[in-house]
Amino acid sequence: MLEDSDTVGPALDRYTQLIRAQSKPERLRRAFNLSAMVRAFSWQGAVRHAGHLGSAAVVERFLMQLYGPETGARLVRMIRRDGQGRLP
Repeated sequence: MLEDSDTVGPALDRYTQLIRAQSKPERLRRAFNLSAMVRAFSWQGAVRHAGHLGSAAVVERFLMQLYGPETGARLVRMIRRDGQGRLP
């Protein structure tokens, strides 16, 4: 239930205050770290769900998870055109 979430009401206000109390470089560092963790978890999930299909399937699932179907599909097409499994 949204009412029980820690991202509404007083909890959200407190969270916002804590973030604003940090310096801009510290907020940026934390954002980079969070982004890196999301990518790592996404990669682990892709390996878990598509690993038995091979590395190309893992990369495709990772891109779809991370960027969504439209952008992920575009990136997969770019990788396939490259022929070496990498983005240009």
